[in-house]
Amino acid sequence: MKILNKYIISSLLKTLVTTLLLTILILLSVDLFSNFDSYVQNDVSLNQILAITVTYIPYAFITVLPPATLFSITFFLSQMFANNEIIALLSSGISIKTVYKQIIFLMGLITILTFIFNENIVLQSRINRENMKNQVFNINYNLDNSNIGLIDSVNNNIIFANSYVEKNKSLFNVIVVQKDESGNITERIDAKKAVWDEENEDWQLFNVIKSTIYDRKIEINEFEFYENPKINLEPNLFRNLSTDLQTMAFKSAIRYLNVQKKVNLQLWYENISEFLDRLSAPFSAFIMTIIACSIDYKNRKNIFLFSIFNSVLVAVIYYVSKMIFQIISKQALMNPYVAIIIPYIIILFLPLIYNKIKSSTLVKNS
Repeated sequence: MKILNKYIISSLLKTLVTTLLLTILILLSVDLFSNFDSYVQNDVSLNQILAITVTYIPYAFITVLPPATLFSITFFLSQMFANNEIIALLSSGISIKTVYKQIIFLMGLITILTFIFNENIVLQSRINRENMKNQVFNINYNLDNSNIGLIDSVNNNIIFANSYVEKNKSLFNVIVVQKDESGNITERIDAKKAVWDEENEDWQLFNVIKSTIYDRKIEINEFEFYENPKINLEPNLFRNLSTDLQTMAFKSAIRYLNVQKKVNLQLWYENISEFLDRLSAPFSAFIMTIIACSIDYKNRKNIFLFSIFNSVLVAVIYYVSKMIFQIISKQALMNPYVAIIIPYIIILFLPLIYNKIKSSTLVKNS
């Protein structure tokens, strides 16, 4: 059994790695030529072009992993059936389900690792890539904001600020209103300035006037410096609403969406759709694994062409349906959580439809 497991893993990984390298190379070529005019017009050096292209590799890997997975598993299983290796396994008392279980386990492990990779390496590489492109193309994005009001439902407070400056992560003319569990105001804090403390992950307030309500009485205190762990909304949330959730840290993105849902519901639909798409990307490979293991591989002659055709067909249906339902979700016409699942349901039914058509064809021919 160990020999069989080693054979399955090594054969599958060889095909998968080769497919990934080829498809990533194609995507890098497309990216390079699509930006070629901009590189020439801005006199971008070769080293800068290579650096920008290299930072695209992690995202390209996540993009091509699902179709590469489908092709690799389809090719591997087709080869096993065509070479009568399945017959040898059955003769040895080993079920085909053993092969499927090993493939699913392997791809499940790869999916978990890919999710971690996506939320760390891919995220940072996209940020680095955008920063480099903005630098070489002389593009400036102003993340400063003004007249901000945010609700922190976790700590039950509301934060107002006249302006936010991204460069030093500072707020100016800040008002913090603290409420109790019943929704009654218990405290108001006025500050001239607030600066984000990276170490404690909260805001440091300066020139503070603190008004506290006790039994219908108000106690007023003044502080040159004031810090409260409950005043800890991330600086990302104070940026203008063009913040890209595709490059925002997971926890910050969740809190940003929670706040945005209360402030701007329409924009929340757009951003939650993109965020769910980002989270679901690593799991697409596992869904492709289920599809590949559900296909009937008997009587397959041209293995390579069948694998390519099958992979392209499923990929086109998946990405088109995904695009359609994402647009519907962004327009608030469908629940975003439902819209992200439907494309997976559609492609999961493809093997059933395919096997049904094949069975009907065989019956007619007989």
